[in-house]
Amino acid sequence: MRDLHSSIQNTAVEMTVKENEAFRVRMEKWESIIPGLYSLDIIQECLDDKGEVNFSSVYSFNMTKEELQALAYGLTK
Repeated sequence: MRDLHSSIQNTAVEMTVKENEAFRVRMEKWESIIPGLYSLDIIQECLDDKGEVNFSSVYSFNMTKEELQALAYGLTK
């Protein structure tokens, strides 16, 4: 997880969504310094034969709590 300002450090959530020997998909979410807005990063990491990251892509989104809830609901329908 990236270094965050102390006022928002406790809002950070990080999880591994899927991992196998070739790739890993992770998610990081934290509250923005703008009230009511959250930052969401979806990180895709390609792993080499030693299990180390050799390439990664980061998809960044700024979303409200309602938009995050809609995303979560849509993924679980």
